[in-house]
Amino acid sequence: MTCPMFGERRGCAPRIRSCPVILLGLLWLTGPPTLSPAAQPIPATKSEKPPASAVPAPPDFMRNKPRIPEFTLKDKREGWYVTGIPLIGSDPDSGFNYGASIQWFDDGPKDSPFFYYAPYRKRVAANVLLTTGGTQEYTLEYDQPYIADSRWRVRAFGGYLGNKFENYFGIGERTLGPLQFPGTPGTSYGNASDYFDALREDRGGRTWRRYNFYDKRQLLFTADLERDYLGGLLRPLVGLQTSHVEARDYTGVEVKGAVNQETLLREDFRNGRIRGFDGGWLNLLRLGLTYDSRDYEPDPTDGVLGQILLEGTTRWLGASSDYGHATVGWQGYQRLFPELARLVLAANAAYSVHVGEVPFYAFPSMGVPTDEQKQGLGGWHTLRGYHANRFVGKVQMQGNLELRWTLADFTVWNQNLRPMLVPFVDAGRVFDRVGRFSVNDWKVTGGLSVRLAWNLATLISFDYGFSREGNLFYMELGHPF
Repeated sequence: MTCPMFGERRGCAPRIRSCPVILLGLLWLTGPPTLSPAAQPIPATKSEKPPASAVPAPPDFMRNKPRIPEFTLKDKREGWYVTGIPLIGSDPDSGFNYGASIQWFDDGPKDSPFFYYAPYRKRVAANVLLTTGGTQEYTLEYDQPYIADSRWRVRAFGGYLGNKFENYFGIGERTLGPLQFPGTPGTSYGNASDYFDALREDRGGRTWRRYNFYDKRQLLFTADLERDYLGGLLRPLVGLQTSHVEARDYTGVEVKGAVNQETLLREDFRNGRIRGFDGGWLNLLRLGLTYDSRDYEPDPTDGVLGQILLEGTTRWLGASSDYGHATVGWQGYQRLFPELARLVLAANAAYSVHVGEVPFYAFPSMGVPTDEQKQGLGGWHTLRGYHANRFVGKVQMQGNLELRWTLADFTVWNQNLRPMLVPFVDAGRVFDRVGRFSVNDWKVTGGLSVRLAWNLATLISFDYGFSREGNLFYMELGHPF
């Protein structure tokens, strides 16, 4: 099978989003790194935290917040610093990728109690990703916990997201079945590669090459304000999202000398199954509540994160219809065998429900604060091994389980690096309505990830996921949860 250079996508595995080959090349040229004593293996010392007298007392409003573990704190950098990651690689979905992710952190001074309890004082991240296949992503993120040493926190995210080949496999429980399309009546495909190969065929001047894709252009901005309660464990949230989506269908477009037949998106619109065929506004009011006992936000080893996010809009906010969305999420982290190695069991579960007159492009959303772009089942965040948005519905349930093993801890060019090996299992299912549940047809994937923590707060993930429909490779920033 030959992978397309760019454009019409899928069916070629592994899938590579982008790859920081320049970074890895520079690390190779530095020669053998200097290992810290924690590198072989990484034992936890008996006293993982400095004496209480050595750490300034936190303000009363964060009195219950866990202190950052000593094995993390010893490598935390005082003041500000910048990490830059070139994003260069080859993607069978969109061609050659090039871009960069630049992150600016300010950890503040060591004589401040926030140095020992907060992940950072400020974080700014700018990301640019372009591809020869027409994908363009420009995003900017801002996060400031404890503004002016107060209990307030502000987050903001904005950008332009353009994808000429956004996935659309339908809405609801009917997506749980095997892949099929009108060009081969009565034939189902258990393997995604075989399915996309069949879509690309020229059948007497007709093709279904873009049957499952549409051109999506989105402008997005979100801003959230949070405040600490219960000694730093509980944070209510108020926020606003404004976004505009343009959706362009490929029905009737000539592709490689053949006419693309009716897409699934247009077919569902013609049959009255979806709203918002041409796009529209997503202006949402947001209310949330977060319980957070994690010891270190970017790479936690202990604690719990529970979140509830309610989003809603009406026509007087500029939306084309009235609808709402609620997501409940839970994450737990537990260190195992702390005397032997740095081994963390990480679990995630999420329940998402949409109500009202929901446009089709809003259904995939499973976003929670700090993870605004989390989408429907399939892809790196949810079901690694299935294509993005493979399963989307009014009700979406999913869970992940990872065993995060930090293999070493070393420094190159004054940059702290920690490689990890992470086996994982994912599961998920969609339902057509609230209250409906079944133990059948759950989609389960598994795989292995290699990750690199850079100066603690920047993580690069290489994940290879296996599913019944094929195997896919991902490169992303951060943990999936």
